[in-house]
Amino acid sequence: MAINVTCVGTVLPVTNTPFSAPKILQTTPTGDPSNYGGISIKGDAEFTAQTRAALTLLEQKYPDAFRKVQTYIGIIEQGEHSGMWVWENPPRYEVGEATAFFSVTWYASTIAHDATHSELYTQYQAAHPNQPVPEDAYGGVEIERFCIGYQLEVSKRIGAPQSEIDYLSTLDGTHCDLDHDGDCDWDDYQNRNW
Repeated sequence: MAINVTCVGTVLPVTNTPFSAPKILQTTPTGDPSNYGGISIKGDAEFTAQTRAALTLLEQKYPDAFRKVQTYIGIIEQGEHSGMWVWENPPRYEVGEATAFFSVTWYASTIAHDATHSELYTQYQAAHPNQPVPEDAYGGVEIERFCIGYQLEVSKRIGAPQSEIDYLSTLDGTHCDLDHDGDCDWDDYQNRNW
């Protein structure tokens, strides 16, 4: 079995039942910091607090983006690198320290970005039951550009600083090819510093 890696994480050609997150009309404090609006948060106390702040920002400033996150990400987990594991059930966004702690606005926008990759995966899966989901249905340069466009929209809506908006405006979708060999694979993922 070949392993392909996109900018969002490792891609394994498997089929799963699409993740169906609970629909939550409002988030109320549950007393459990490891859960926000039905999204499980896995990490240390500082990571959990930063993740809750990013999700709160999305919920308050761009509720539609927050609902997308609730629908297409089931777990946000602290990790060494950032990547979206779209084929897992529930889909898991692994987040590296550089992404989580750069700023709350940056982190929130990346969550929305990666929820879009998961959304595209799930949409393809629903339209093509019992078939493997090809990487180009949710990853690759063109999809990356699409997700960056959404991230840019989210950044503006949540009040991100102009420097973050300007940076996003410069991205062309090829930033995941760290070894410059024309693809975004496991080697690139292992070399991420975000």
